[in-house]
Amino acid sequence: IILNIHYIYTFLSTNIAQQIIDHNNRIFVTVYNGYWYVVPLHVQKLILFLLQRGTKTLKIMIGGLFIGSLEGFATVKIK
Repeated sequence: IILNIHYIYTFLSTNIAQQIIDHNNRIFVTVYNGYWYVVPLHVQKLILFLLQRGTKTLKIMIGGLFIGSLEGFATVKIK
């Protein structure tokens, strides 16, 4: 039972982290595909900051052990 609870907790943690990563990627794609180049210059500078930040991969560490994503969950071995 304890092992099953640990497995469920790990899945829920990585699933939430994956949703945050997906949301971050959607924001980047939406900003990139928008008409950011026709807005005023001061807004373009703010959008440029978002675009630069969006090129980095978002990594959420869970418990300092592994990166929280569904890919990270697949690498967890529970015996």
